[in-house]
Amino acid sequence: MNSENLQQNRTTRLARNTIYLYLQMLVQLLVSLFTTRVVIDTLGQSDYGIFGVVGGVMGVFAVLNSIEAATMRFITFEQGRGSGVERLHAVFSTARSVHLTIAAVVFILAETVGLYYVFNFLNVPHERLAATVTVYQFSIVTSLIGIMCAPYDALIVAHERMGVFASIGIYNVFVNLIIVFLVKYANTDKLILYAALVMLVQVSLRIIYGMYCRMNFAETRGKWVFDRKLFVSMLKFGGWTFNGTLATVGFTQGINLLFNYFYGPLLNAAFAVAFAVENKVSSFADNFLAAARPQIVKSYAAGDNSYLHMLVINSSRIAAMLLFLLSLPILLETSFILYVWLGEDIPPYTVWFVRLALMMAVVQSLGQVMCITIHATGRIAKFQMIEANILLLIVPIAAWLLWKGYSPIVVLVAQLVVFVITQVVRVLIVCPAVGLSILTYVREVLLRSMLVVAVGSILPLLLHVYGGMHEHPLTQVVCVSIVSLISSGLSIYFIGCTKSQRDIVLKKLKNLVQINNRQ
Repeated sequence: MNSENLQQNRTTRLARNTIYLYLQMLVQLLVSLFTTRVVIDTLGQSDYGIFGVVGGVMGVFAVLNSIEAATMRFITFEQGRGSGVERLHAVFSTARSVHLTIAAVVFILAETVGLYYVFNFLNVPHERLAATVTVYQFSIVTSLIGIMCAPYDALIVAHERMGVFASIGIYNVFVNLIIVFLVKYANTDKLILYAALVMLVQVSLRIIYGMYCRMNFAETRGKWVFDRKLFVSMLKFGGWTFNGTLATVGFTQGINLLFNYFYGPLLNAAFAVAFAVENKVSSFADNFLAAARPQIVKSYAAGDNSYLHMLVINSSRIAAMLLFLLSLPILLETSFILYVWLGEDIPPYTVWFVRLALMMAVVQSLGQVMCITIHATGRIAKFQMIEANILLLIVPIAAWLLWKGYSPIVVLVAQLVVFVITQVVRVLIVCPAVGLSILTYVREVLLRSMLVVAVGSILPLLLHVYGGMHEHPLTQVVCVSIVSLISSGLSIYFIGCTKSQRDIVLKKLKNLVQINNRQ
């Protein structure tokens, strides 16, 4: 197969896998928007905040599962090199040993340090302390099973079986929908029941992942192999990514715990709602990057630098522009969208939390591509140390701001500034590591994306401010959303896309028109 056909096949596979994940995401988005409101109504803002902050406590210990990135990288890298089943079996078996070890450490810490924190520092109503402890125990089991699922998850992604990945994701969405109604109409403690059922869903996912991988991938079958040298290599890789994972937990769950300490569960509810919105919007970019990840790693392993550079630039640009396309109407009409979604009882600070979370999501999408690329090289020590040390500044900065009495909104603004600084540093490290010109990256990704945002926002912003429809909020939201999609879409097409990409879009549109005419 010549190089042109090979690249065409890889591009087709990437597009197909992205479509699978987008279909999953659309279903998940529609269902989740409904279930989140029902969960808040069912549990109440306080219990919903408790569920979120308990997950935050477990998230602190889940930082030890930084080895998941190593598992993904090692399995995908071996496939990119064309390794045989025996070598892949050794990598997979050793990865399971590593994850079992991490799960044991997380269990010990969660039942000692974590439990002590829950009893002595967690800010919850006294009458809900017993329920909180019970939920915490369910959360421990949920987290441990998630850790042990990671090798199977990595194997499916490495084989680029995104259709299966999407199908399991849709199963997860609808099971959680059933859970919501079971909890809503149950005559028991709804918070405890919800946590227990979430745990059982995680158990079922572990069973499904295990059965599918064992039936379809030969490297999962046979005698359990332990490769000591590989075990140490994976732990070293995971040790370096530990700093980055710790920083991630710091600026999510760490801030969540600080909000709980200074303000209580209601602010945790606002934080949870904001990042639920951010997660749903980010899933558009995340699904594309999930499909691109194995190809980035495999192209580096195969030494195909030209395709690697193209993937890095296109993945970064597409991820950022997708988030801008979806975020713009939400950013402009946040208040009414939250009112429609959650009703009148919106937790305080939620509107600005949502807006800042969406801005951070765009920056983080660019950072994800940088992380995937440097992980492909395996030379992550310098990157992880510098990135993590910058990101970890978020927690002490947040603590100082809250202690000085600044608004929680200022905390998230500070977080956004640190994100931007971190992304600049990532570019300065990663681009030279893979032979990609920094100027090329700046021109093709950052400048194009910034110009797309500037041009695409003009008309929607003017309509939002001067449209004169504020007395009819629903009409305004619809009009602003339509204009936002058209304006940002045209901006992406004419500014964000290269000539060759515009030609591909036109070709696809012409094919669709011809098909419709024949019908």
